[in-house]
Amino acid sequence: MEIAVLKKSLALIIPVAGAFILTLALTMAAPPAGSQKAAESRAYPGHENNTDINNFLQVYPAAAGTRLDDCQTCHRAGVKGTDTERVYSPCGYCHLLLYPNPSYQTGVPKDAEDTLNAYGLAYDNAGRTAEALKEIGKLDSDGDGYSNDAEIAALRYPGDPASRPGQPLAPFIAFSSGDLGKIPARTEFLLMNTTKEPTDDYTTYTGVRVVDLLARARVDLAGVAGITVFAPDGYSMDYTLEDITRPFPRGYYYSGPAAFAGTERAFVKYPAHVPPGVVDRGEIPGPPWLLLAFEREGKPLDVLTYEKGTGKLAGEGPCRMIRPQRNLMGDPSKPGRPDRSQKAKTYGDGWDFSVGIDHNAGACVRGACVIRVNPMPPGFEEYDWRNGWSLIAEHRVVIYGRGVR
Repeated sequence: MEIAVLKKSLALIIPVAGAFILTLALTMAAPPAGSQKAAESRAYPGHENNTDINNFLQVYPAAAGTRLDDCQTCHRAGVKGTDTERVYSPCGYCHLLLYPNPSYQTGVPKDAEDTLNAYGLAYDNAGRTAEALKEIGKLDSDGDGYSNDAEIAALRYPGDPASRPGQPLAPFIAFSSGDLGKIPARTEFLLMNTTKEPTDDYTTYTGVRVVDLLARARVDLAGVAGITVFAPDGYSMDYTLEDITRPFPRGYYYSGPAAFAGTERAFVKYPAHVPPGVVDRGEIPGPPWLLLAFEREGKPLDVLTYEKGTGKLAGEGPCRMIRPQRNLMGDPSKPGRPDRSQKAKTYGDGWDFSVGIDHNAGACVRGACVIRVNPMPPGFEEYDWRNGWSLIAEHRVVIYGRGVR
């Protein structure tokens, strides 16, 4: 378990065929003494070079491996008050240039410059060289009263007015996969009920109860209202204190939809083997809990990544927050039942989509990598939850917020 400022990465714009494309560098080392060339980074696939990263580390070698080693240094996220405001990750916002979301009409970037924050724009306008970085060092790009040089020296973001010298960073605890393995594991068989996906799944997840994870982190739950769990692209989901400290109702198992296999009416995936004690229309044995899972059907979760060619997220790990169904009475005649997709045809056979059903899969965060304990204590700058891809690469989960010391 690591209690420190976690190393992250810097993502800057680079030229590809005359255009600027985002590069996501997962890790890199400081340049060797006397050298102007940084160590080769494990850059996000599909990008050309590390020119801008090398410029930054040449001028600010002490920033290598720090929180400024991140695309947030020069790039922005979605625009508040527009369709894109929940695109929290600067990586995701930049990807809208290559993979537009048809549901977004406002706040969409028109070109690479639109993805830059005030500091990134200043660097771009000054010529995108090491000398350009030196030139803008005396400026206060984000207007928070501190020069860019002063902010970088203090490991604060020069393009974000909410990040400034003198404001303490929120303390956090980082759990590696090995640390999670030291917490008693729990296995749960449950229904993952989706809203728009073609199928619902009966499946088995293994992981650690969130209440046990917080206890291992020595988080005092007095005064805690709940938690917010973040994916690496900044997507988040809130869970109440009750979700953490109390078991969920026992779910139900329905084998009936298996009869539709091989037809257009099919909508449930079943495992090869159902756990002992699970019977049709009966309660699934054992109370389910809010679970930070790292295995599905006995195998490690596929690591979350941007899918090549589409920009969509694929995979669900290394960890996924699993929330069982809380409301089982969406259909009182078949409590906790699966239902067809919202997009499916209506067949009138008792298994069609119902808006009242608890579609819990949508509340299960894929790639869960940051957990904020709410409410956030005042006076601190939050942990950098907007871009957690380095945590995914390092198989780590960070906990910060109330009660974390």
